[in-house]
Amino acid sequence: MTRLLYALLLSLTCLHGECLHYKARFEKPSEYPERELVPDALVAWDVDFPGYNPPYYVSPTVLKQPSWAEPEEVSIHPLNIEGRTGIAGRGLLGKWGPNYAADPIVTRINPETDQLELLVILRKDCQQWALPGGMVDKGERVTRTLTRELQEEAGLALDFSEARIVYQGYVDDPRNTDNAWMETTASHLHLPPEQSAQSALTAGDDALSARWIPINEALENLYANHSEFVKLALNTNPNK
Repeated sequence: MTRLLYALLLSLTCLHGECLHYKARFEKPSEYPERELVPDALVAWDVDFPGYNPPYYVSPTVLKQPSWAEPEEVSIHPLNIEGRTGIAGRGLLGKWGPNYAADPIVTRINPETDQLELLVILRKDCQQWALPGGMVDKGERVTRTLTRELQEEAGLALDFSEARIVYQGYVDDPRNTDNAWMETTASHLHLPPEQSAQSALTAGDDALSARWIPINEALENLYANHSEFVKLALNTNPNK
């Protein structure tokens, strides 16, 4: 079975919530080498995979060791908690093991259409619509990260201290590798009408655009597994 056909069949399975980190095995940033094909049955580390020899890749940006990146030389390479991805090393991620992020989920009722809408940004790196999240700085509280990232990427100042956490854990992210992966805290705020009406959006930082979109569009195809976070927000509090 070709890689393309296998990925297509797996994507159909993923629509029913049965996949094993699909994006981390079949998607990647353009600078990454091709991932080695990892079938479902061989994803888990405790399953023998004779001949598994994924390409090793660390971005030159990471190798320059900016303040957010760890040294290349480590005694032990941690293994992705969800299993094999087809690429070793850190890729574009600065830290070995988990790289922590925060994703704000902001919804409103459109005053003209009465539709439930979600705030999204268009990412510069991949031109995909996504939640306006980002990395947690060292020593930073997650609520501060949520507030900071929303303001930097969408120009909206909100207090997330009372936001409802809907997800914490692994992110099925195209940047993930066998040795580095994304984990996030996704928190939900629903804006009351008066606050929503005063909330003008301005794209900035890593965003090309910021906009409100109907919730049904948001559930179709957001970056990584951001759509799943939105579903959790709706399922845990369907009125918001």
